[in-house]
Amino acid sequence: MKDLKELKEKWANQSFEKQFSKEELNAFLQKKSSYSIKWIFYLSVIEFFFYLLLPLILPNYLESYEYYKSLNLLEFRLFSIGVGYTLLIYYMWRFFQNYRKISISDSVNDHLKTILKTRKAVNQYFYFSIVILLVFTTVVLIAAFKYDNNLIALQEQNISLMAILFILGIILAIILTIFGLLYYFVYGRFLRSLKQNEKQLNEVSSE
Repeated sequence: MKDLKELKEKWANQSFEKQFSKEELNAFLQKKSSYSIKWIFYLSVIEFFFYLLLPLILPNYLESYEYYKSLNLLEFRLFSIGVGYTLLIYYMWRFFQNYRKISISDSVNDHLKTILKTRKAVNQYFYFSIVILLVFTTVVLIAAFKYDNNLIALQEQNISLMAILFILGIILAIILTIFGLLYYFVYGRFLRSLKQNEKQLNEVSSE
């Protein structure tokens, strides 16, 4: 009975965890990173086609150009659309290049560099998009206060300019919040995975 008890204790205490080499761990993490970067690229493509289909999705989309024309901002609107598409196409290309690089990289350092470049590119795309949105909204609001008859009428009714700006500020804050949440839950999911992979790779390389 004593021998049986000792055998059970040895069985319970033995370790079954497989010890992976650095090369095996890097290959595994590379596969995970490649998956995340691939989906970041796919999301940018989906976003591109979503913007292309907006005129078909939103029933009054084309009518909005008449409003921009009334504000003398039709050329500015077309220019901002061009800038937005150029920005998106540029980062689509960067995401695709990073996906290609990480698919063929065979070293931990190259793997880490590609992860850092991808995270940097996604964050840059987000911040540039926010800047474009803020600049566009600011220009439209300034023109609207000057040319929009409804806003002019509100000012003539002695409604406080601060009250109008406060309401418009809330609307802008809601738009930015929605944009930020979409970024966090869509792109952010894969960025968090890349950040975790980066941490694990640093641990592997330091061993």
